[in-house]
Amino acid sequence: METLLRAHQLKLPPRLKGLSLTLHRGETLGLLGINGAGKSTALSALAGALPGMRGRIEIAGAPLADNRALRRHIGWLPQHPPLYPDLSVEENLRFFAGLQLGRIPNAAQVKAMLERFGLGPLRRRLAERLSGGERMRLGLACVLAHDPQVLLLDEPTAGLDPLQAEQLRELIRELAAERAVLIATHLLPDVELLCDRALLMHAGEIVAEEPVAHDRHCLRAAFARPPEDRELLALPGIARILERRAGEVFLELAPDAPSHLLESIAARGWGLTAWHPQRADLLARFRALSTGEVA
Repeated sequence: METLLRAHQLKLPPRLKGLSLTLHRGETLGLLGINGAGKSTALSALAGALPGMRGRIEIAGAPLADNRALRRHIGWLPQHPPLYPDLSVEENLRFFAGLQLGRIPNAAQVKAMLERFGLGPLRRRLAERLSGGERMRLGLACVLAHDPQVLLLDEPTAGLDPLQAEQLRELIRELAAERAVLIATHLLPDVELLCDRALLMHAGEIVAEEPVAHDRHCLRAAFARPPEDRELLALPGIARILERRAGEVFLELAPDAPSHLLESIAARGWGLTAWHPQRADLLARFRALSTGEVA
């Protein structure tokens, strides 16, 4: 497996206390943590944009340091894309592509980039008039204009509605097949649906690492009309209720849960709106951190 990015003991106290990670081609890695855990600082460090940082970053086996050629292998998209609000979608793309490529792309290249990210119909719209999902797509187009091999994304779906979030996740899945992707987020669905591995970050350091497996014995369900615990536990296959939170129920299933359990729940009239596999161990650690308990 080709290693595209390797970081060793990146430090800038108190925000970063020793970050080490490895990222491979074709892999999507999640950096999961509550707000203030140091995720954005970590991405700034990995992009080589954090003055005073100690540690070592390698791109494809070579030290990043101040090597401008190696920096071209990195595409870094902050949570709020740094777009010019009074420029159009096409003007923003031309400008940022020109910065990365060292030349203004021709009309055919710009058109191809706009179409790839579903921005063709919006090419003349001012950036300040874009929705959150449209801004993120334009931000992705801008940072990918030079075809970087490593993509760093900071909270890419935060603040988006469910449809926009799913559309953006689908786009990230397509991009991940060609390069290495690191996603910093506090949203568990981004990790569950996009990532191969997850690093749990707290107070500037990594406190846990887990593979992200699709484990059907622990699930997150959401309901328009949430049922009582006793109603759920009466169904064959549900072992216990782990937690309730804002209309969502975290369930542990019995090993012999019937294959038709989902259909049985959907037919109950509770307004089932989501049914997702859940990593129980990573979930438990993240919940502990978010409530101030020891992970």
